[in-house]
Amino acid sequence: MTRYSWKVLFGGAGGVGKTTFLHRFMHDEFLPDTQMTVGVQFNTTEMNKGEHEIGLSLWDLGGQERFRFIQEIYMEGAHAAAIFFDMSRIGTIGQVKNWVEMIREHAGENLPIVLVGTKNDLVENMDRKRIEAIAKQTVNDLGLISFTITSSKTGINVEEFMDYLVDILLLESRSRDNSINRDFSRP
Repeated sequence: MTRYSWKVLFGGAGGVGKTTFLHRFMHDEFLPDTQMTVGVQFNTTEMNKGEHEIGLSLWDLGGQERFRFIQEIYMEGAHAAAIFFDMSRIGTIGQVKNWVEMIREHAGENLPIVLVGTKNDLVENMDRKRIEAIAKQTVNDLGLISFTITSSKTGINVEEFMDYLVDILLLESRSRDNSINRDFSRP
């Protein structure tokens, strides 16, 4: 069995649901009231994916501007990032660009980044289509990998998103391994 350990950043505006998402993923329960994340919170989890043992370090970055100077240090060495916005407060998608720029500056230009819309359960169907269109445009404009919608309350796409994120990391790892092998196999 191959063992991987990856660091994943969770960023986004304050109150968009990063901490609640992580709690749902880690404990499989909805946490209706959370405290504001001060600076950075750190979680670890283990999972198996096929023939791979995966260790994930999940870094929940507080959304308030006043914590940015602390967070930049913790971004180094990340393998992927998820940027969250609140689908019931579409204005929070406006902060995604700043998060992407900051993460790329401190964790690397080629870091895989995925956009995550939270609180899907609070959005009407008509609004959801408009929000999805805005999110997809944001993904294209910023060169992100993809967009997904989630609900920590209902659990929709929480586990599936984390599986998808691990799949991205496995592909990135294989791609890096192949490029290293190619470079060293040439005469």
